Amino acid sequence: RGGARVMTLFLQFLLSGIMLGGIYGLIAVGLVLIVKGTQVFNFAHGDMAAAGAYFFWWMLVKVQLNAGLSIAGVVIGAGLLALLLERFILRPMIGKPLLSAIMVTMGVGQILAGLVTLFWPGPGRTFPDILPSGTIHLGAVALSVESLTSFIICVVVLVGFYFLFQHTDIGLAMRGTAEDHQLAQSGGIQVTRIFAICWFIGILLSAIGGILIANLHQLDRIAVSGFILKTFAVVIFGGMESITGAVIAGVIVGVLEMLGSGYLDPLVDGGLAEVIPFIVLLLILIVRPHGLFGYVRIERV
Repeated sequence: RGGARVMTLFLQFLLSGIMLGGIYGLIAVGLVLIVKGTQVFNFAHGDMAAAGAYFFWWMLVKVQLNAGLSIAGVVIGAGLLALLLERFILRPMIGKPLLSAIMVTMGVGQILAGLVTLFWPGPGRTFPDILPSGTIHLGAVALSVESLTSFIICVVVLVGFYFLFQHTDIGLAMRGTAEDHQLAQSGGIQVTRIFAICWFIGILLSAIGGILIANLHQLDRIAVSGFILKTFAVVIFGGMESITGAVIAGVIVGVLEMLGSGYLDPLVDGGLAEVIPFIVLLLILIVRPHGLFGYVRIERV
């Protein structure tokens, strides 16, 4: 009986970690797409997730739209933000040092954080019930229906993104631009348009991730941004430009975090699980600096 209980707890933490890792993977794919397509690391990713979650909450609760129309509003908002970023902020950065573009994304993040604080000040908000609640039992293992639904949403969105990226003309253009901007432009691809599409999809995925996080926990800008900070570790763990690596690393980090929460936190009065992604990051930087699926770019001179 003792062995069965140990196995049940292990499966509980394992499955919970996989579901958590689905959200990590979804957000990480959005960040990897921006890095892969535009060669800019988006330090505003967490603030974009928080802004998207707050905007969704505002339309759902204050404007009193249904969840479908609220998501449509988030999609439109992500598109407008991507167009503004590409046209007025990032396009002038083309040809400038990479550090300049990175600093710009940090500035954008601070602007978004300021706007969220301006329009939605005060303590965190609680989401209304937009996902099914309850508990589902797989043998002796109990899983949250809300977490399982969030995981299914992540899988559906990622499958849709995979189809777009691998089996459409836009996806082909995105992959071509990611390989070589100049060669893609000489082949007739409108690179600035692809940049905007990459930013749009990246922002949208971060916003969906932010909504799922806020729905499972609480809508709070600092908490959502802190969760996304762990996604940076996931991206580096999987490989800065590897979409597959982002998904796999997200699941691995989610599982390790839940195992740490279940087995290690009780030994140290809690808190250790929160730093596990960064411990993994440090180890992977020492052992394999380019990540699990990363590679070194070789440029001909």
